Amino acid sequence: MDDETEEHLVNRVVERLAVRYPEAPRTLITEIVGQEYHGLDSGRIRTYVPTLVENGARTRLHRALKDPSPDQ
Repeated sequence: MDDETEEHLVNRVVERLAVRYPEAPRTLITEIVGQEYHGLDSGRIRTYVPTLVENGARTRLHRALKDPSPDQ
């Protein structure tokens, strides 16, 4: 998977999560997705990166919105 395609897929993750969590600020969603994406930078197999990013970001958003605290 080339970088452009991967970034496009990750941007679609942001869009899907924005629809799923309309109460979440878009900047928060983008930040969390970016952190998840960059956490997978060193992986050699890139096929599942968008799926892993979405799963990790969805979990973090769910936690952040369920129990908002200052250190989030």
